[in-house]
Order: sequence, then C-alpha cells, then structure tokens
Amino acid sequence: MFFRIAYRNILRHQRRSLFTLVTIVSGVVGVILFGGFVEANYTGLRESVIRSQYGHAQIYHEGYIENHRKTPNEVRMSPEQVDDMLGRLEGRDDVLVATRRLEFTGLLGNDSGSQAAIIRAVDPATESLINSALTIIDGYDLDEEETEGALLGEGLAEALNAEIGDYLTLLSSDSDGAMNAVDVRVDGIFRSFAKEFDDRAMMMTMQQAQALLSTEDVDKIVVLLNETSMLPKFVQWLEQDVLAQGEAFEFQEWFKMATFYHKVVDLYDGFFLFINIVIIGIVLLAIANTMMITVMERTQEIGTLRSLGARKFTVSIQFITEGMLLAGVSAVVGILVAAFLSYYITSLEIMMPAPPGSSQGFPLRIEYVPVLWLKLFVGVVLLSSIATWYPSRTAVKKNIVEALRYV
Repeated sequence: MFFRIAYRNILRHQRRSLFTLVTIVSGVVGVILFGGFVEANYTGLRESVIRSQYGHAQIYHEGYIENHRKTPNEVRMSPEQVDDMLGRLEGRDDVLVATRRLEFTGLLGNDSGSQAAIIRAVDPATESLINSALTIIDGYDLDEEETEGALLGEGLAEALNAEIGDYLTLLSSDSDGAMNAVDVRVDGIFRSFAKEFDDRAMMMTMQQAQALLSTEDVDKIVVLLNETSMLPKFVQWLEQDVLAQGEAFEFQEWFKMATFYHKVVDLYDGFFLFINIVIIGIVLLAIANTMMITVMERTQEIGTLRSLGARKFTVSIQFITEGMLLAGVSAVVGILVAAFLSYYITSLEIMMPAPPGSSQGFPLRIEYVPVLWLKLFVGVVLLSSIATWYPSRTAVKKNIVEALRYV
C-alpha cells in the first residue's frame, strides 16, 4: 500500500519528479563513469607493472631483501637452488612462466660518453613472456643465440646517442671485486610504463652477464602466474610448502615493490573521494528540496490524514517511502545509462596522454564495477530516506488544526 500510494504521488508532480530523477541520474552516471575509469586505470597500471617489471612474485635466497644492496654476491641463488625452485614451479598449474634474473649496476659507454646504468640480465626465451607490456620501439628483442645483444631503455639510448648495431662497453666489478668489461651490441631500444626506468636501464643476456661478473649465481626467480587473482593461493603454497620446511628462500609479491603504483592509486582515490562528496551533496540537496516542497504543498493533506486517525509515524513513513521509491528508480536508470555509456566510450578506443612518470599513453577504458553499482543504489536510497525524514517529521508535528488551515 505504501509503495502504491508513493507511486501515485510521484506521478502527481511529474515535472518536479522528473527534475529530481534527472539530477540523481546525472550524479549516479558521473560516479559510475569516473569509478569505472579509475578501476580501469588501476587494472591497466597493475598489469603493466607486473608484465614489464616485477612479475607476480619474486623468489630469492634467504636474506636477499635485506642485504642485496650491501653484499649482493653473498645472497645470490646458487645454480642448485635455482634448478630446485624452477623444478617445483614447473609442476604448478597456476604458474605461466618462471625465469631467472641477475641485476647489478655498471658504467655503459661509447665514443659519445658514458652513463651509469641499471643492468638486468635475463633468459631471453622466458623473459619475453614476462615482459609482454614492454614495447620494442626500434630493433628487435634479445636472442638466446646472440649473447652479445642488449636492449637499451629509450632515455638511456638517447643519452648515449646509441643506435641499432652500435657496440657499447659495459664496465662493472665481478664477484671478487675486480673490475671487468665486456662489449655489448645494441639490438633494440625499449619503452616501458616508467620513464625513470627507461632513462637508466639496459637488458642483456644471462650468459654474457655471468661472464662479466665471473659467477653462475643469479639474484632472483621471477614468477608470472596465469591470472593475478591466483596470487594469494600461490603465496600460501610458498609459505606452507617451501618456507615452512626451513628452506633458504624468501619472496616478495609485486605490490610490495611497486611504489609508483601505490602513489597513483592514492592520487586517484583522493580524486574519487572528492568527486563522490560533491555529487552526494548535490543529490542530497536535490532530494531534500523536492521532498520539502512536496511536504509543504501537502500540509493540508497531512492534517486531513492526522484528523482521520493516522499516526505521525505512518505519515512520515509514507513520505519516506515516496522519496526512497523516486531515488531507487532514479538510481536504476542511472546505472543502466552509465553501463551503456561505459561500453560506448570504451569502444571508441580514445587514447589518453601519458600520466606523470610514465612514458606512454593508454587507451581510455571504463570498466564495469558491479560492487560500485550496488553501493550507489543503496547509498542513494539511504540518502533519500535521510533527506525526506526531516521535512516529513516537521510537517507531522504541526497542530492538526493549523495543518488543515495551512495555505
């Protein structure tokens, strides 16, 4: 009965109800579109970080995380440890690929000058799967057969004025502390999501790097899973079946290393909170304004209901139901409109400019976030009940005689 009467009252004032509906729909659409845009950015940035830098998890020799900067040679993984761990990982269905890495710093130079560089030594065959988000903008990728080959970050190549086919000299200290040097050939120039990395990074073959450092050890094993959602189960396996057995390994998940990702998330979270507060305020005022005018215009009606024996609570509930019904319908319409716009805008494949700290743009995408839709629906309905409660309570408190005479 309450909903039937509320529905009829809404239709009695079509223009006012339409204005409120349009206001709420606009607010809901704005929140959903921006929320979907933010979620798409989170997903895209997360996968770019995982697939061009860290993988889903990295496994080290025990003590590596704390001591690798001070004594890197003492905390590297031996060939036996590497073979043991790779063998275990190959037997897991959730692991897409696992690869070795050796990372160190060196001085890279040619006739144009020299630059301090971050060197990442990799196994080309498996590393290419993990680095799927890394773009070769000139030349070609590393080849297992071409041990002298190297990839330069875009910024580092510009600083050295290096081109495809040029030879560079890499100078670094080996595992005994002696200086050693090798020549590397520029086979390709790459671009990742992070400009800072591209300005300093070089990738080379594992065989050439181990010869330079006079070692067969590696720093880490990088693991890429089939899906990011599989990470918790994989971590549980590492903790229970590997570390709990007292073996000399430790690990880190990608999000513990990706400081840039967390900074972007914090920035967008702040924007999203501010926009939500503004839109919620507008929606709240729109509903309150509509219901306040409605209550004032129907004061005589309230007086009549009260004179016929209707309780104050019953009359208040009727108005609250009316506000909630109008808000609920508006929220549903807003969600449907936002879902259509999300699909349409994403299909346009509009390219966005590169964000701060990044070296490449990204396609504009708006993801579906059903949890956000549900929260919005519940939030709008609750807001409408709050916005309706005060004017309705004020009206029903009027003296019945005064209410009947109200003009």
